[in-house]
Amino acid sequence: MDATAPIPPKHSFFQHGRGTTHYQRVGADARPVVVLVSGATLPMGIWEPLVGPLVAVGFQILRYDLPGRGYTLLDGLGADFQAHLEQLEQLLSGLGLVGPVHMLGVASGALVVAEFAARNPSRVSHVCLIAPDGAATRFTLTERVLSLPLIGRLLFRSSAQRTLLARVPRYSSRTHVQAFIRDQLLFSLSSPGFHEGVLATVRTFPLHQGEEVYRRLARTGIPTCVVWGAQDPITPPRAADLMRTLFGKDAVQVLEGVGHLPFAEEPGAVAALVAKRFRAGSTATPGAPTPCR
Repeated sequence: MDATAPIPPKHSFFQHGRGTTHYQRVGADARPVVVLVSGATLPMGIWEPLVGPLVAVGFQILRYDLPGRGYTLLDGLGADFQAHLEQLEQLLSGLGLVGPVHMLGVASGALVVAEFAARNPSRVSHVCLIAPDGAATRFTLTERVLSLPLIGRLLFRSSAQRTLLARVPRYSSRTHVQAFIRDQLLFSLSSPGFHEGVLATVRTFPLHQGEEVYRRLARTGIPTCVVWGAQDPITPPRAADLMRTLFGKDAVQVLEGVGHLPFAEEPGAVAALVAKRFRAGSTATPGAPTPCR
């Protein structure tokens, strides 16, 4: 595909055992597939800045809406951690993607990617974790309240929009990025099942006890790299040393002047980094410890 040509959208819905998932594939079918997994509160549209650059450097992109986000309804899917893993497995199998794919997850989506890869090492070529939750992230007061069965649900339903929109400036100091994130968040907030989906993430994901997930991923030997923004106050790179220990001393890239979503602020740089990391270990075999180079 000509990198300067418009990228044709291919929005589709896949019906599987537990519901229907909204997804999009972009790029030539023969190209290596990169699966993009979003975080707790944002739809698949948050990846928009990165799609074009990744296609331009030779990949096919598969992104999808999580249960209760975007156009994926919560009905029938469930929204706990296991349901997210089942949704990903059923989507890949249903689309015939049984061979190894690359995977990139952000925030809580990094936990989904890491756990899926740890359970299915033969189906994943490379992993990239962006601002990953689960290692050295602090349990906030808001999360503690949301974890309460009845009170948490009532409070979140009444304050979700105000609370989440107030967090937008923490994602990035760049006003155009803030505007983009705000638009994506407002769309996500309007999705049926959004509140239950987010609550299930807070209550069932190992958001603060995910170190063992990453250790299991490391034991598979799947080449893994980790990207953080140095100015990320939401998921700061406190666990950088741990990740270097697990995946190799060169596995972690901390981008200066960048916040929580590096691919929204510097999509070209992130695409180049991902391409370099994924191709560097292209001959790696899962099961043999091989850090990103």
